[in-house]
Amino acid sequence: MARVRTYRNYQEAWGEWRRLGIPDGAFTRFDLASRQFIFIDSISKEEVSALQEELAPKKTTVLPCRGDRVLVTITPLTLENLLMTGASPRVLEMGEALRFRNEVEPPLFEWSDGSLDLSKPRVVGILNLTPDSFSDGGRNPDVDTAVQRALAMKDEGADIIDIGGESTRPGSAPVSPDEEWSRISEVVRRVSEEAGVPVSVDTRRPEVARKALRAGAVIVNDVSGLQENMAQVVRDEGAAAVVMHMRGEPSNMQNDTRYVDVVGDVYAFLEGRVRKAVAGGVPMERLAIDPGLGFAKDVDGNLEIMSRLDEFRSMGRPVLLGASRKAFLGKISGGGPEDRLEASLAAVAVACWQGVHLFRVHDVKETVRALKAVSAMRAGISPRSP
Repeated sequence: MARVRTYRNYQEAWGEWRRLGIPDGAFTRFDLASRQFIFIDSISKEEVSALQEELAPKKTTVLPCRGDRVLVTITPLTLENLLMTGASPRVLEMGEALRFRNEVEPPLFEWSDGSLDLSKPRVVGILNLTPDSFSDGGRNPDVDTAVQRALAMKDEGADIIDIGGESTRPGSAPVSPDEEWSRISEVVRRVSEEAGVPVSVDTRRPEVARKALRAGAVIVNDVSGLQENMAQVVRDEGAAAVVMHMRGEPSNMQNDTRYVDVVGDVYAFLEGRVRKAVAGGVPMERLAIDPGLGFAKDVDGNLEIMSRLDEFRSMGRPVLLGASRKAFLGKISGGGPEDRLEASLAAVAVACWQGVHLFRVHDVKETVRALKAVSAMRAGISPRSP
C-alpha cells in the first residue's frame, strides 16, 4: 500500500530527501504546494522500472530511495486522469492511499457479532494483571479488585477494556502461557459479562488469545504483529485484532532502534502483516494498526512517529496510539511513570489532531475529557451543537 507524505516546510522535506538518497535539486519549494508526495514501501527494482515507464509520459517523477521504497510526485489532476483511464495496481494503490488519507468517514472496525463506531475518538482502558508492568504492576492483585477497576474505567468513559497478563516493557522476561492465562482467565470472563463494553486481550500467544476469546473477549491486541498462528485464531474465532510493530522480543527489542525511515519502515511492516492476515482469511474490517511507540524505538524515533501519525491513515485502517506514561515521555518532560499524565495527554492531543482513532491509556477520565476538547477544537464545532 502506498503512503501519503505531507511536509510542514521545505527544510523538513529536504532533510528527509537527503537521508533517503534523493538527489539535491530534484524538487523545488513550489513542488510542495503543487504536487502530492506518495511513497511506496517494499517495492522491487523491477516494479520501480515498470512504474517509471508508466508514469514518464505523464511528466511524473519516480525516484528510488533507500530502504526498498520509491517516492512518486504527481499532481492531483494527473493522478485522477490515470485512475479514470486505466492504471497499474501500484498507481491504483496510490489513489487508494490518497482517498484513505483524506477520507471523512471513519474506517470500519468490527468483529463477528459487533462493531465499534469510530466517528469519534475511542478510549481503551488498560487493565494489567501483572506484578511487573512499568506503570501499574501489582495494582490489581486479585480478581475482585481487577473487575472493580474495569467497571470504574467504564464509568469514566472507556469504550474498550484491554486486559493483559504479561508485561512487555523493555527488558521484561516472558512468562509461560499457563501463568499468563491463570492471571487473566476469571477477569476476562467477569469483565466481559459485567462491564457492558468490548474486552480485548493483550497477548502475543495464540493459545491464550483463543481461550480469552472463548471466555468473552472480542479483540486481540498483539504486540508481536499478528503472526500466522495468531491470525488463524483471530479468523477462526471471528475476532478483531490490533496489529502492532515490534522488533525482536520485549527482552531485547531496544537493542535495535535504527531505521532508514522509522515511519516508512514501520508502515511497511504493518502493511505486510495486514496483507498476510487478509490473505489468510481475516476480513480487513477486523484489523486496526498500532505503530508500537516504545517497542524497538528510541526517543527520536518515537517523536518522529508522533509527528507523522497521519501517514498511517493512508492504510485505511483504524490507528491506535499507545503512548500512555511511556518512558520517552519522561525523557522529554521529566518524572517517573506516575508523573507523566500531562505528557500523556499532550500525546493524545497531538494524535487526535492527526486523526488517530483509538487511545490506549491508564488515565481514562482525564483522556476522555482531553479528547472531547481536542475534537471540538479540531472540528470547530461545540459538542453541544446540533
